[in-house]
Amino acid sequence: MNKKTVFTLILLAIIILTGAPTALAKQSYLTNLTEVYGNGSCETCHNNGKSDGQRTSYGMLFENQSNHVANASAALLAIGAPTAITPTVTTKVTEETPEETESQEEIPAATEAAKSPGFGILASLVGLFAWALLAKRNNK
Repeated sequence: MNKKTVFTLILLAIIILTGAPTALAKQSYLTNLTEVYGNGSCETCHNNGKSDGQRTSYGMLFENQSNHVANASAALLAIGAPTAITPTVTTKVTEETPEETESQEEIPAATEAAKSPGFGILASLVGLFAWALLAKRNNK
C-alpha cells in the first residue's frame, strides 16, 4: 500500500468513526427514555427533533447531568419524568365515596439499560493506527 492509500483510509475511518457516536447515541438515549418512562420522542429533549440543535428545558436538565453519557437511565431517573409524561393525579368525589381518592398512572420499574456507545470507537482507532503502521512496515 502506498502512503496516499493509507492516508485516505485513515482519514475516511476517522470521519466515519467521528459521526458514529452521535448516530448511535440518539437511538440509545431514546431507548433509555422509553425504558424508564414508557414513551417519548426526540422532541422530548430537542426543539427540532431531527437535528442536534437547541434543547428543551428537559433536554438541558438531562445534558447537565454528569452521568448522562455513561448511564443515561440513571440521569433520566435523577431529573424525573418530562412534563408530558408526568403521572396525573385525579380527584374523584362521588356520592358513594365522599372522601377524596387519588389515582396515578403506573410508572414502569426502571431497568438497567445498556451503556451509551463510545469506548469501542477508541479501540477501533487504536487498531486502525496499528494496522496502518504494520502495513507501512511490511511495504518497506
